[in-house]
Amino acid sequence: MSIFIDVHIVHSFPLSNLNRDYYGSPKVAVYGGVERGRISSAALKRGSRTEIEKFLGDKALRTRRVPGQVAAELEARGWTAEEAAEAGRNVALAAGVGGLGIEEAGTTNVMLYLPAAAIGALADLVEEQRTQIDAAAKGALAEAKAGKSKKTKTKADREIAKRIQEVLATRNASIAAFGRMLANAPEVTVDGAISVAHAITTHATEEQSDFFTAVDDVPGDDNGSAHMGHGAYTSGSFYKYSSISLDGLLTNLGHDRDAARELVRAYLAEFAVHVPRAKKNSTAPFTPPALAYVTVRSDRPVSLAGAFEAPVVADESTGWTSPSIKQLDEHAQAVNAFFGPEPVIAAAYTGTAAGLASLTALGRHIPQLSDLAETITTAAFDAAEDPK
Repeated sequence: MSIFIDVHIVHSFPLSNLNRDYYGSPKVAVYGGVERGRISSAALKRGSRTEIEKFLGDKALRTRRVPGQVAAELEARGWTAEEAAEAGRNVALAAGVGGLGIEEAGTTNVMLYLPAAAIGALADLVEEQRTQIDAAAKGALAEAKAGKSKKTKTKADREIAKRIQEVLATRNASIAAFGRMLANAPEVTVDGAISVAHAITTHATEEQSDFFTAVDDVPGDDNGSAHMGHGAYTSGSFYKYSSISLDGLLTNLGHDRDAARELVRAYLAEFAVHVPRAKKNSTAPFTPPALAYVTVRSDRPVSLAGAFEAPVVADESTGWTSPSIKQLDEHAQAVNAFFGPEPVIAAAYTGTAAGLASLTALGRHIPQLSDLAETITTAAFDAAEDPK
């Protein structure tokens, strides 16, 4: 039996620009024939991931600066700056991953994603196998220059590449949760256990422009503005959805149930309240969610975005939040009737909107978010232990 945890959030934000496009405007999507505000899944995942890593105390690095990080570690161990920089570049080249190279700035040409602790492991390997790593790096450069028609890797080069790739393949909780892909290195690739949708407003939105000026604090002959410009903003109630494959997470963590349980509990609490950081100092959009509805399913992940294909319409007395929650409740009832009650192992909800206790299709009302996260986590792991 496969176990999935689905998280459905209705989150209202005031005037803000939570996720900017290329031109600095709020991102948008067209759904149900109208334009909606949008927060990309990448923004939601990265923000949630970094907060969870702080909570767990186990950071991962998604970066092109691995050579520089290794060099800094070696310098801290007494290497000269020049030797350390060369060793940092060489260990990346010696990895033997097709297409992985070093740019003029000393960074890799692709991003690597590895636990922060792997930097120390790479530095250990450099100190242990410095001569062989340097030789393998030279061989990799020669092969790249000669082209694919001429293979120059020796057996020793392949062995050291395997050891470096073993370090690159190490994972921690956040990598197990969100996944990792490195082209031409399938042993490094991790199929993430957490899926995140782009969040969209439950209703149609329009961009709102803000003209602003900055006054020069030092007076002069030309009193007035020292700078003028405009910003683009929007506001509204967003539907956020994420799903956790508990089986996938346990597999990625080597069936470490304690680590998986801690991550799930932390993710449920963080994803529910997460606020993207764009323009945060000038808009302070730090609102709590109106509704957090979480289910444990034994069949498949199920998004409820279809509740909002017909955009919510607000009036002066309701706003968008109340009708959005009502629409979600009604759609959840229809979905539950469609699939039947058997796949839903547990369902519960919380939030800050008025009248939540009157909802009919969302399961048990649990007022405190931490209690909801604990209840759902326990139900999911109990179900995973069920032999049926």
